[in-house]
Amino acid sequence: MKANNFSFISIEPKNGNFVASMSMEGFIDNEVDPEVLTRNAINIYEKYIKRMRNFIGGIQDDRKKRKPIFARKIWQLGNAIFKMTEELENLSLYLDNLYYHLTRDLGVKRKWLEKVVIFRRYILEVSLIPKSLNWGRCEKGTRNIAEKISKGSI
Repeated sequence: MKANNFSFISIEPKNGNFVASMSMEGFIDNEVDPEVLTRNAINIYEKYIKRMRNFIGGIQDDRKKRKPIFARKIWQLGNAIFKMTEELENLSLYLDNLYYHLTRDLGVKRKWLEKVVIFRRYILEVSLIPKSLNWGRCEKGTRNIAEKISKGSI
């Protein structure tokens, strides 16, 4: 059952795993057992961090091999972020300071990650992105290019 109120949760690395914390008010407002709630949140976070690390690993391999980085690959990374936040919201949770968590656990720069999220926010379906579109063409003016793609102008 989904509670009416959303609570903020923070997830920190500890001894190779993750631990979650949230305010007592967050536990009181939520109808689910706190231990079950935090365990579910950690499982969701870990699952998506692994996926995102795989995407980033592939992107970094392409860079090293001087292969083009296709915009669809970047969209998939952004989509994983959206799906993770969606699953946490289904538990009535918001990840406190999303970019802090992701830059720390993915080892990427915040500005780049913000562009990834903007790109995904404006393009709802990966199929709208031309298969051959290089991410380098989208990095500058990300929102404008994403809007053009979503309207079918690119």
